[in-house]
Amino acid sequence: MMRRGADESAAHAWEPRVELATLCLQFVTYYLDATVQIVYISQYFGQTFTGVKMCGASWAMLIGALALPIVQIPTMHDSGRVVLLPCVSVIITLSVFFGEIFTTRPWEKCDPGPTYGKIVTSATVFNSLGNFAYGFGGHGLYPEELREMKNPEDWPKVLNLTYGTMVPIYVLVMYWGYKAYGDFAKGNINLNFPKNAANIVSMMMQSVQCYYGVFFTNIALMMRIETHLGVDPTERWAVVTKYGVTPAVFRLVFRTAFLATEVLVAAIFLAVSGDVILDLQSLAGAVGMTAMTYFLPSIIHYAFNMNERSSRTEHIVVSINFVMGLFIMLSGLYGSLDRLFSSKYENQCPVRYVYSPHDPGDPCYASGIRY
Repeated sequence: MMRRGADESAAHAWEPRVELATLCLQFVTYYLDATVQIVYISQYFGQTFTGVKMCGASWAMLIGALALPIVQIPTMHDSGRVVLLPCVSVIITLSVFFGEIFTTRPWEKCDPGPTYGKIVTSATVFNSLGNFAYGFGGHGLYPEELREMKNPEDWPKVLNLTYGTMVPIYVLVMYWGYKAYGDFAKGNINLNFPKNAANIVSMMMQSVQCYYGVFFTNIALMMRIETHLGVDPTERWAVVTKYGVTPAVFRLVFRTAFLATEVLVAAIFLAVSGDVILDLQSLAGAVGMTAMTYFLPSIIHYAFNMNERSSRTEHIVVSINFVMGLFIMLSGLYGSLDRLFSSKYENQCPVRYVYSPHDPGDPCYASGIRY
């Protein structure tokens, strides 16, 4: 603000408000994202262990108990010891995805075959915008990753490698997933596959990814609260906090309680009808990931780097980016909330997982899937 002519007192008055708004945005976004990860694992476990008759809430509580050790990892840097597992699981999951699709080829071999665009409404379009933002939603955690890097100057290389790898994968999965299943593509794509050995392996591998996701989306939030309370996340047993316990004990109690609230929210969403994964992802994407991914970076660039000597084109690009980002944010919020509030409570005890090939709406329902 001072760079743009505001007096120093006005700038200092706005600083804590902007910081608080940013923190609230980050907190709500990644809190919801951690909840999404718990819902995913609950569904994967329920789909895999169909002989175990458990309610959605029971699965969520079990997943919370199993996730408890990983959320105790003190910092993002410390998680480097286990990050190889999610990377390997991504490769296996993608192999299963393309193997299932190219073996079946529903657009060619199945009856009645996939349909495209028949269920498009304003709500589904807005919901999709939020989900699109969710796909690139890690930006809000970049500051913590950058802070913990041993060589921060390598950050541009990290981004280039990450985007150079993930964007082509996103495009391929998006294209072939929609081509194969069209309007009947599920948010949990494994429901579109038959329950076979490859699908079970895929779900177990994705559970590994989601377990790391529970940690990854929570770590910045938990560390922020811990440091605000005067507890150093890098300390373990050597010191005693002002609360009379060591940092390790404080983390155990605090992070367990924090995770428990997310498990409760996940259990509530698991008890409603509809494709809750799509709706929750859209909500998380709309609430904050759109802002942190699409328009806040350009606003920050405008505030710190652009001046009266900047070209008219630069000002126009920033303005368009802000308007489009705001539209995606508000419309995605509307679409996701509209679908969530229209969902109904279902007594899913035990949970029933219906694989799409057994559903009359599936592209391969009439012909079946044969290998």
